[in-house]
Amino acid sequence: MNRLLGALTAAAAALVLAGCVTTPAPGPQAASRPAAGPVRPASTGTAVVTAPPSEAERNPDRLRGLDPDGVARLIGMPDYVRREGGATVWQYHAGACVMDLFWYKSTAGLRLVHYEVRGLRLAAVAEPSSCLGDLIVNQRQEAATS
Repeated sequence: MNRLLGALTAAAAALVLAGCVTTPAPGPQAASRPAAGPVRPASTGTAVVTAPPSEAERNPDRLRGLDPDGVARLIGMPDYVRREGGATVWQYHAGACVMDLFWYKSTAGLRLVHYEVRGLRLAAVAEPSSCLGDLIVNQRQEAATS
């Protein structure tokens, strides 16, 4: 019993002391700079930096001209899909916003009729172009790492 108590005490002390270890901050040579353009992923699994989308690319009205496959190529598959009456709603989450895309059946297949953008919190407001820009960046980064 005394051996077990001693071993548990030693293990607890080691855990407490391990929490006191600090890691030195990186020196000034390790400061990061924004990349000039797209960066291919390194074999070590580092983050991928992609070029920001242009103002025209961030215009959510352009989504209306795309079919579901085109939207999926641009911003990926939705995080959530639901059906409301005659509509199919694709929901995306990006950063601090949520974007809902409302699809309705037409003779040519599904057609995007409406979109809504909101913040994650009840009273939060989100800018549609910023939200779409975040979704595009997320998709580009995912495509670059796969």
